[in-house]
Amino acid sequence: MVFSSLYTPHPSLQSFIRYYHILHVRLDARTAGSALPVKPYPPATEQCLYFYPYDQPHSVKAGHTLPEGAAPAIIVGQPLTRMNITINPNYLMLKVSFQPGGLFRLLGVPMHLLVDGHADLEAVTGNTVRDLHDRLPEADSYAAMIRLVDTFLRQKAAQCRQPELPIDRVARQMLQPMGHHQLDKFADDACLSVRQFERKFRERLGISPKLFLRITRFREAYRLRELNPTRSWLNIAYDCQYYDPNHLIKDFQQFAGPSPTQLFDDELAHRAFFAPSALRPHLR
Repeated sequence: MVFSSLYTPHPSLQSFIRYYHILHVRLDARTAGSALPVKPYPPATEQCLYFYPYDQPHSVKAGHTLPEGAAPAIIVGQPLTRMNITINPNYLMLKVSFQPGGLFRLLGVPMHLLVDGHADLEAVTGNTVRDLHDRLPEADSYAAMIRLVDTFLRQKAAQCRQPELPIDRVARQMLQPMGHHQLDKFADDACLSVRQFERKFRERLGISPKLFLRITRFREAYRLRELNPTRSWLNIAYDCQYYDPNHLIKDFQQFAGPSPTQLFDDELAHRAFFAPSALRPHLR
């Protein structure tokens, strides 16, 4: 059984949070005993919280052999490296995807400290999250889980001391892959000098504006290929404003490890294992 759904946060949280995502995979005895395929997760332009009420995943960063540290709830900074995830028999992920700058504002943690890494949420927020850990596995529906997390985050937002600034709104505009990409224009829109813009951007999002734009463009190329697996890389490269396909391949190698073709072979193998039960996320 595979369940996947997106949920909209409470209106008071929408300047902080883009969406919630629940993915629940329960394996029967036959499937659980099989060798499960690895799910590749290339970087995206986002910072997240992840809650795991049941079984936690086995997560290994590309190029490494040791698994990442596990916890019931983690903060994940801006990823730069592909993660390879293997699930366990009763795997439920509740993901909180933040607006650019939203996680910095909510927790007050400089995001450059978490680039391509993660931290235990309890280590940052203290024992206030323990009650949430206890209640999530007992929730009687996915919607009830969302309400619990939403309530917890609304309480954190009520204590927020970091206001939304023009740079946060500019960073949201930068999520549009075909947008205007001149750094001085972004800085001007944020009411900052270029140097101030770069410094505050790293504080709030962890990486430079140029790297942020590169990952945004890479993810758009990835999305276009997902939508149409027969579409040529040459066509995708030019639609995503790469100078030539070699620049696209270079980004794939940096952010995802293998060639674009190998990455999608891994992705298709994972999907085929769970077909026909796999569902595409839909907004609720």
